[in-house]
Amino acid sequence: MGGNMGKIIVPGSNEQEKAAFQKFNITLIDAISEKEFEAVVVEYLDTHNVLHLATCRDDRPRCTVLEYFNKGLTVYIMSEGGGKFANLKANPNVSFTVSDPYEPAHDFWGFTGLQVWGSASSFKKNDDPDRFAEIKKYSRNAEAMKRQGMDQMFTAVNFNVITIEPAKIRYLNLKQGFRNVSWDRGSPVPA
Repeated sequence: MGGNMGKIIVPGSNEQEKAAFQKFNITLIDAISEKEFEAVVVEYLDTHNVLHLATCRDDRPRCTVLEYFNKGLTVYIMSEGGGKFANLKANPNVSFTVSDPYEPAHDFWGFTGLQVWGSASSFKKNDDPDRFAEIKKYSRNAEAMKRQGMDQMFTAVNFNVITIEPAKIRYLNLKQGFRNVSWDRGSPVPA
């Protein structure tokens, strides 16, 4: 967290929009510091564990549902393999989303989600066991695997580890006042 020196972009709202949202007890934020925004995003990442990762190779996009864990804004994924690795080798630019279940019939304003663009790198556990051991410390499921008698999986499987460093993050949570507020490191990524 911090150190990335991102630029915060809070979309403007006119008085008519603000008044319309106020009718539903929604107060859109006007400003937020980088540190505050990063804290909100990290808390969101910390309280979720499934993302949809989009990769692309030869103009053929691929979206994969994966479990993740994070340290600050950096996201880690362990996977045995799949087509996403060929895509990452050809093109390290990725995007992913994390979201809450959305039930508009129950709560129209309840949609909440995070969209991230960034750069991914990967390595195999056996090629860099020290780095794997360091990253494994951030895994939220290691203790659960141990309780289920599966702790040997970390030793037996030569996992691929994907590391995603964000370049741009957009967060939507109208109930908390976030209307597509973004953090942009300034790297060239698609909008």
